[in-house]
Amino acid sequence: MSIIEHEANIPIGSAVAHTAIAENVAVKSTVSTEIQSKVNMENTQKMAALMSKLGTTHQQIDEYSRRRTEQISEEVTTAIIKVVTDTQAQQGKLLVDANARSVVIEEEYKFKLQNFVEELDIVKAQNLGVLEKDLNLRQDKILEQARKRIDCLNEEANRLKMGVLREAQTQANANVDAITQEVAALGAADANRLLASTSTTVIRTEATAAGETHLANIKAVIGTTAST
Repeated sequence: MSIIEHEANIPIGSAVAHTAIAENVAVKSTVSTEIQSKVNMENTQKMAALMSKLGTTHQQIDEYSRRRTEQISEEVTTAIIKVVTDTQAQQGKLLVDANARSVVIEEEYKFKLQNFVEELDIVKAQNLGVLEKDLNLRQDKILEQARKRIDCLNEEANRLKMGVLREAQTQANANVDAITQEVAALGAADANRLLASTSTTVIRTEATAAGETHLANIKAVIGTTAST
């Protein structure tokens, strides 16, 4: 009966040795590195394929990201353009509404202003009427006072004129009396030399006072009759 013993695999370099002992016979087998290299090459190819696939995946992801980014950018740009367009449209509507409301407010303001101006004109006319009445009353008072003062001045002037006139009249009467006496004396002296005759002597005196002329006619009649 043979006894077979197996030793553990011992990797030597790039090979793996296997030893089997059966009674007095030992069998040693060595697995060359060719299998190992083949495995390693297959693994490397798989890894390269995986890396290539991974690179392709990265490229696909990058391309997808780029396309999505561009798509998102386009969508965002489109959305922004839409927002801007909507905003401009709303602003246009707002401007139209503002203009319409401004016109309404302007018309209301004009109407209220016109009514207010009319009310002010009425109040102004009333105040001017009151002012005119007050001015007329004050003017009447001023004129009345002026008339009274003028009347007083005229009365005083007339009084002074009358005084001057009386003085002039008195003086004129005195002069007339003196002249009359002289004339009477001369007439008496000439009476004996005159025939029956009648002589009339008229003496006119004139008195002037304060720019007015007052005439006082004084007539002296001396009648004498003489016979020869």
